[in-house]
Amino acid sequence: MRYFIQKFIILLLLSGSIFDAQSQTIEVVRSNEKVVVAGKFYYLHIVREKQTMFSICKAYGVDIKEVMRINRKKTHSIDLNEILRIPFEQSAIVNSSVNIQEKEASDYFYHVIQKGNTLYSLSKKFNQSIDNIKVNNPEIGENGKLTVGTVLKIQKQTYPQQEDKKKNTYKVKANDSEADILDKFNIKRKTFRKLNPHVKSFRNITAGTIVNLPKNVKQIIPVEELTEETIENLEQKTDYNQIFKDYSRDTTVQSKINIALFLPLYAALNDSLNWEITYQDTLKVMTRKQPETVYPKSRDFIRLYQGVLLAVEDLKKQGLEINLHVFDTEKKQSTVRKTLEKLAPLKIDIILGPVYSNTFEIVAEYAQAHQIPIVSPLSSKNDQLHNNPFVFQINTSVQSLCDNIFNHLMSDKENKNIVIVHSKNYKELEEYKLVSDIEQQLFENGTYWQYSNLNYSKISFEDYGNLGLEYLLSKTLENIIVIPSSNPAVVESFLTNLKILSKEYPIQLIGFPSWQRYSSMDPSNLFELNTLILSPYFIDYESEKVGHFVDRFRYEFNCEPNDYTFRAYDLTLYFSTAIKRYGTRFFDHLSEIRDIDLLQSNYAIESVNAWGGFENRGLKMINYSTDFIIKSQNFKPTIKMHQVIDIPKEIINQ
Repeated sequence: MRYFIQKFIILLLLSGSIFDAQSQTIEVVRSNEKVVVAGKFYYLHIVREKQTMFSICKAYGVDIKEVMRINRKKTHSIDLNEILRIPFEQSAIVNSSVNIQEKEASDYFYHVIQKGNTLYSLSKKFNQSIDNIKVNNPEIGENGKLTVGTVLKIQKQTYPQQEDKKKNTYKVKANDSEADILDKFNIKRKTFRKLNPHVKSFRNITAGTIVNLPKNVKQIIPVEELTEETIENLEQKTDYNQIFKDYSRDTTVQSKINIALFLPLYAALNDSLNWEITYQDTLKVMTRKQPETVYPKSRDFIRLYQGVLLAVEDLKKQGLEINLHVFDTEKKQSTVRKTLEKLAPLKIDIILGPVYSNTFEIVAEYAQAHQIPIVSPLSSKNDQLHNNPFVFQINTSVQSLCDNIFNHLMSDKENKNIVIVHSKNYKELEEYKLVSDIEQQLFENGTYWQYSNLNYSKISFEDYGNLGLEYLLSKTLENIIVIPSSNPAVVESFLTNLKILSKEYPIQLIGFPSWQRYSSMDPSNLFELNTLILSPYFIDYESEKVGHFVDRFRYEFNCEPNDYTFRAYDLTLYFSTAIKRYGTRFFDHLSEIRDIDLLQSNYAIESVNAWGGFENRGLKMINYSTDFIIKSQNFKPTIKMHQVIDIPKEIINQ
């Protein structure tokens, strides 16, 4: 009887908790914002505080699995201010006032906040008042603080029709110069200046200025900020149907792949450096230099190219026919544009590169227009990543690194003394995200007070030095030292001093991948501080497969491979195999591509949002242990612990 009463009380408590949790769920207001994606209609819903995937789907009356599929979700987790595409039935369209033929577009578009964005800069960029932006985005608040990665709703502007029908127009972008515009549209300086007497200085034209162009000029309209504001009389128009376009290319398994490789090889310059010119009387004599000289800025990219070649050779052994088309970008936009004009007949399946942002942007726009996957092989920052669904960023961003370091630290909160050792103005650094995430998890969620053996503190090393830091260390708890910086001078100074304290206190240092590239750093510092680094790349030279690859590379090219060589081999092997198995629409099968034996990388490629591209979030956990051995293992990304996780209705009803 006593057991029965206890069980009954527990059930009452549980049901009360469930009722309380459900009663606190905020009301979901259905959005009126609509887009057309490949002929299908969707609502755009901005996630507000306390909303869950379950409550949103319930409000719209749609299947949660369908919403997850459309928005590329593997779990029910959602972020504040995230935009979800919500489908609705044809009957809903018929009963509403939407005209299907006109494909009604929203009066707003959406801008993903980037580093450096302020309300003032956005108001100038989009010709909006700051008050108007705040009205459309009440979550900003009075302080006007913007968080990188969140989304703002921006009201569209209507441009008046031009009186002069013989002219076309172009809105000047940031960093555009007169030379860039002349090159982009292939027009003469004299013609351009005659059409634009209102421009006071052609040397530095202000971003946002509308300039006139000849009527018949061929204008390439870049897609930026998720949608491009259109001008009525432009020959090409950007609309939602283009931006949110579903994949329509052939998805059959392929045995032949056409790869375009864009690299700054500086071939012409390298060739000119290796000829010695002499004269015999009046006769010009050219002699090839031995040994040959390599232009320093091209050396790393030649190694990258050689890594691609070895991967292509291995893929051919597997029965895959590869046509590799190599294009020398020379880091020039004009060179890249001329190359793109000749690319269509080659029927490219995937584009690797370019490596520099000024040329990658141009090729990424071309890739989106032609629905070709494009891989950014080196950069960890990519302006196109959040807006272009065909972009793949292989180098993990600092933001994703911080997320995963946070998850590692917060997975076990027992017997830890977490100490943030920072420099002045550290809040302006990207790495500060890690600190803010830790503090939000510990203090805003009340976790900190639940653990008696968990300590947390911060210290400015410049202000308090070793004595101040020693005061915060524990001899009984594990001291987790976090230095939120990638500045070599700051990091090396801190490490030298920390090494002294490690003789008396148990320390584990948490570091960033860039630390491994510091040529001036004493490697013993990392070992003595038991340093743990999460990195997208690690080469285990003790492994048999890496040793075999190095021997093979030396034999083929008579030189040593570098980091770029391994990276190029891995990405060429991975993406070619993906296309071989699933065709050019391999995007939907990324979770199934886990069995490719890579040399340097751990790929866990995931979409960044419902309409953007994909980022590699797979990392290696590298431990520089105190026994002077480097230990490495794959690190699997996990869900951020302070995200909201939905409990399915079926479980609640059990």
